[in-house]
Amino acid sequence: MPTILEPPRDLLNRLESILTPQYVSADIFERIKNTIDSIPYDIEKEQLALAVALPNSAREISEILKLANEETVPVFIRGSGTQLAGSTRPHVPGIMINTHRLTKFEIFEEDGFFECEPGCICGDVQTELERRGYFLPMAPGSRPIASMGGLVSNNTSGHLIDACLGKPGDYVMGLEVVLPNGEIIETGTKGLRRPAGTDLTKFFVGGDGLLGVVTKIRMRLIPDFRKAFGLVVYDKLTSLARGVQRMYYEKRPIPLYMEFMDRDTSRLAYQIKGMTPPDGAIIFFVSIGTSEKEAAEKLSEVFKSFKAENPLEVEIVEDREVWEKISSAREFIGSYIQQEMKSTVISAEVVSSLRGLVECMEDSMNFNKGLPALGELSLFLLGHIGALTMHPAMPLPKEWDNTKKRQAVKEKFQKEAELNIKYGTCGGEWGQFSKRKDFFIRRYGPSAYEMIVALKRAVDPNNILNPGVLEGYR
Repeated sequence: MPTILEPPRDLLNRLESILTPQYVSADIFERIKNTIDSIPYDIEKEQLALAVALPNSAREISEILKLANEETVPVFIRGSGTQLAGSTRPHVPGIMINTHRLTKFEIFEEDGFFECEPGCICGDVQTELERRGYFLPMAPGSRPIASMGGLVSNNTSGHLIDACLGKPGDYVMGLEVVLPNGEIIETGTKGLRRPAGTDLTKFFVGGDGLLGVVTKIRMRLIPDFRKAFGLVVYDKLTSLARGVQRMYYEKRPIPLYMEFMDRDTSRLAYQIKGMTPPDGAIIFFVSIGTSEKEAAEKLSEVFKSFKAENPLEVEIVEDREVWEKISSAREFIGSYIQQEMKSTVISAEVVSSLRGLVECMEDSMNFNKGLPALGELSLFLLGHIGALTMHPAMPLPKEWDNTKKRQAVKEKFQKEAELNIKYGTCGGEWGQFSKRKDFFIRRYGPSAYEMIVALKRAVDPNNILNPGVLEGYR
């Protein structure tokens, strides 16, 4: 069996000279904690970080990257480790930079933007913005722990519907970035008009952490909305999908959120929250407006499309406490399934075209059928249906060994790729590389992949920063 690689003492000494010994750790438990991620099988000993560094400034990250280039030591960047496509797990030993000390956050209301460092937690930023009357265009299910740096690097809007507000990158005005060679650059603008033409911001927002380390994020302030809440219950998921299609085809005002859970998932979620479960699958949404009246009117318009598909129930949810129970049940359903099934849950990200939504729903309902490992499991179906995204979720028995868990994860990404290729789509939440590298090549072609490789090589000739993400190491 391979032994755990110990970090060279001279490397630790040089890191400590940059950060002080207090913020450099070679402790085996810290190294393990900063290496594991959501992938359910165990890490390999040879994957463990050599050392964990906790810098407090762009300058300190710059010095670490310069050192890494001198010594040809890989550097990995970690926020909260909530990414679901394998990008946060290192593939070779190296220095793990944890961004948790980079938490400066300031709102510049007179300029119309806020700035935050990458270690700021999404939920904390959201809470403070809402207190001031603003809205954060990010809503991942992991927002109580997810870091802003990771979210921007993925350009993920989470549960929000892209067709309503767009992506977070549409609101990022500029960044401070440390390049892989240690140089620090600024991108974008402090004006409310975004740059036309070449804007380096676009290389790093949604850049999968390949081209630089984001150390400061500047985002436009968005005034908060008035909201109206509703839900619809259907006997069949295909009827639910047709309601979504109708909403788009009939040009209804697109809600901010539109989530769904199948019958079994809804029953479990409601029971955990102490509510009476619905009789079928549910779809629930938040409509927005500049006034409560406008939000309610938009909700009424949306209901028209869904009523045409013969639902079991249509309800305006006026009690905010009830709504919070429903929405939080959906947000934390993964944990609830794990708790109920005493297992680890893995889920896929299947994105449909609008035309193919009903067929894609049926494909998602049968996601694991006929697969050697996943076919043994039960399936819960949920997702961000307003963004045409479905998450087939499957609980893995804890007693499965690493080999079988690896097989299950491989099957999940392969089936996910087949469906996203079938519908001409791609993942909208979890990034495009690491375990999705093969999909990227199938979806966009070898030339597209080689363009990314060439860009990475140009800014990181020693392949120091996050090696393995682009290569798709397993």
